[in-house]
Amino acid sequence: MEDVHQLKAAAKGADRPAEQARVSPTATPLPEPETMRVEPVQSAPEARAKRQEAAPAREPGRLPERGVRYALISGLLMGVLVALITVVLILVNAGLFNEAHRQVMRDALTVRVALLLAAIYGITWLVALIVAFIGGLILGRIAVRRRLGFLAGAVGGIVYSLLLWPTSFIPAYPGNLTGTATLDAGTAILEVLWCLLWGLGGALVCLAGTWVASARHPHYRDR
Repeated sequence: MEDVHQLKAAAKGADRPAEQARVSPTATPLPEPETMRVEPVQSAPEARAKRQEAAPAREPGRLPERGVRYALISGLLMGVLVALITVVLILVNAGLFNEAHRQVMRDALTVRVALLLAAIYGITWLVALIVAFIGGLILGRIAVRRRLGFLAGAVGGIVYSLLLWPTSFIPAYPGNLTGTATLDAGTAILEVLWCLLWGLGGALVCLAGTWVASARHPHYRDR
């Protein structure tokens, strides 16, 4: 009997490792291995945008004060200068203008005289464009604001037209090719139209000069 009990104990001991190898349903599960979290790589535009947001904002360029006064003074000087140059050119070529006046009165204007008159007027207009553009450059450096260049050019064109208007009533002035003008409603309306045209032309040219001069200013560069 003792031998039988020893054989049963030995058989139970042999079965015990197999039972230990089995996993019971109520056993605690083994922890899963940790996984590393990989963040997506940002594209170049997104990274650049984040750097721009993180960078401190630059302070906008400050504009000089009292710019309107500079614009008005510049426009007045430009108008007076161009008017003086125009009068000087006409007086220097007084003989040509007197000959043209006589031919116009006879309705027999020659091609040579017409071309010379066109050349003189072309020089006058070219000088006006150069003066307005240079005035815009100077004003752009001083006042920076581009709308002030437009204002200065408009003032210059109107001043130029108003200064030359009285010469049309002087009988001995060589520039009056068709005779002395008379003061009436038609003449006044025509003079207003000339003032507007010269003012618009001067404003656009002076604005171009101011635009070029202020292109690198921080006030317009950072926009």
